[in-house]
Amino acid sequence: MAIAITRPEGKGEQLAELLIAQQIDIVKTPALKLEMLPVNNTQLSPIDDADVIIFISQDAVKGLAAHLPQLPSTATLVAVGEQTAKAIDTVYARQAQTPVQQDSEGVLALPQLQSIADKLVVIVKGEGGRTLLAKTLKARGAVLNQCLVYRRTPVLAPSDTWLDHWREAKIDGIVITSNAAIDAIFNTTNKGLLAWLNQCHFYLVSQRSADHLMRQHQVASSHITVASGPNDEAIFKCIMPEQTQQGSQMSEQQNQQNETRAVEDKPVKQKISKVGVLALLVALAGGTATTGLIIHGQQISDKTYLALAQLQQQNSQLSEQLNTTREQLVQLQSQQKQVDMQIESRLAAQTQQFDTQLQAALSSAQQQVSGALSSEVLYLQRMAQFKASAEQDFQGSIAVLQRLSDVLQHEPNTTGVLSAIAQDIALLNAQAKPQLESRYLQLHGLLAQVPELELQTLRLPEQTAASTAQLSSDVSDWQANLLRTWENLVDDFITIRHREVAVIDPLLDKQEQQLLKAQLRSHLSQAQSALMDKQASVFFSALSSAQQTLISYFKMDSAAVQAMHDELVLMQGQSLAFNQTVQLRSAKAVQGWLK
Repeated sequence: MAIAITRPEGKGEQLAELLIAQQIDIVKTPALKLEMLPVNNTQLSPIDDADVIIFISQDAVKGLAAHLPQLPSTATLVAVGEQTAKAIDTVYARQAQTPVQQDSEGVLALPQLQSIADKLVVIVKGEGGRTLLAKTLKARGAVLNQCLVYRRTPVLAPSDTWLDHWREAKIDGIVITSNAAIDAIFNTTNKGLLAWLNQCHFYLVSQRSADHLMRQHQVASSHITVASGPNDEAIFKCIMPEQTQQGSQMSEQQNQQNETRAVEDKPVKQKISKVGVLALLVALAGGTATTGLIIHGQQISDKTYLALAQLQQQNSQLSEQLNTTREQLVQLQSQQKQVDMQIESRLAAQTQQFDTQLQAALSSAQQQVSGALSSEVLYLQRMAQFKASAEQDFQGSIAVLQRLSDVLQHEPNTTGVLSAIAQDIALLNAQAKPQLESRYLQLHGLLAQVPELELQTLRLPEQTAASTAQLSSDVSDWQANLLRTWENLVDDFITIRHREVAVIDPLLDKQEQQLLKAQLRSHLSQAQSALMDKQASVFFSALSSAQQTLISYFKMDSAAVQAMHDELVLMQGQSLAFNQTVQLRSAKAVQGWLK
């Protein structure tokens, strides 16, 4: 007896060893191949919050482990079979619940899946398969998600190569573990192979597969044996009784064949005996009997000739049909050649049209790219010129020119433009740069000194000694005596102090002093703003106003005031080259290249 094992690659090894040990020939022909599917975050994210995770097969465990190395510790794990539970233990080091009946019905009978309303359940499986588990869990109120991690596809399509090989190997039984494998094996249109296949014995792992085999492929139930489970031991146990039974059936068939041959041989012997008797009678009869035998032989010859004539006529008709078929074949070949030529012609025309459209599209795209490049080059050059001339930002202009050089680096005929850009960069690096920062900080230091400057105030001289109030006896001193008499008279209610100052300026109060210092700070701040805005005239005007304010209202004999005055004078004497005229050579070079 010979058995074909169609389990996927890597499975059924134990079954093969058990069968070989019983001296049963095996042919391992995997009917399906495993193809892992890409799994996105939409399928994986529900697993993190799942209450129950159901694994349909070992491949489902391995497929999920490739994307998710750990499972939530709070989730209950369920495996359809013992082998799947072992895979979960190996990969995730977790124990899984396994039903007694290792199929969807058995899983649905588990106590953990009876009250699952509003619980999050994730089924990890392959593409396709039964929908009973998902429908029932939804009907029980579970929030169901499916994670498809693999797909099983036929190794060969159609299956003629398998079936030819099996028929040559005289296969008697075929082990199949899924409906998809059944469909892959019966995927042939060869009626002879299908007839042979229907005479084989099928060892299945579920009654569902048996029903599918009988319903879809019309295999008799007497040619089907269902194992008690999907593991190798269960399949082996269901094969061994069939092995003995089939051996007895084959012995009975051989006996029947021998009896049939014996029965068929007896009439032959009887015929031989009759012929012998007839020959003896012919030999003894002579004359008329001989003539009758000759006539009888002539009749047989006529029938033979008539049969030969009919065969010749049939052969002639067949020859004519063959010639007609050959002519039709020649016509079909000619028509096929014409069709091929038309197809080639149309293909050539379409190819040429496609090439023309492609060239036009490429040309249009190249023109668009060229236009975009020209716009970018022109923009960069103008920006560099603006920064150098208007803003006097030489470093910024250099950066823009370097970008322009990078853009034109790999373009054709740009040697002159690149040379002009390099000369412009050297020119800008050689330009005198105004010391804006140092002058700004210098003004900042002057602003910090303003609160400490001393304003110009009036110092009163010492009082003069009062003249004596004694009157003179000389008549000529009558005016002095009159003055002394007046002073003695008003001394009781008016006090007069005498100082040697002709004119006394009005005194400044504190508010007026603060306003003067604020005015000085305003002039210095204006100079700072003009410096940053590169307004030279405003800068020097503000410095002059600050100097005039300092001279008019501050004490010039103070060392701090004098130092600020000297610094203002020094700053006014230094020139600012804000409006340098810089003409870049790259402008003409770029215009010439664009043309």
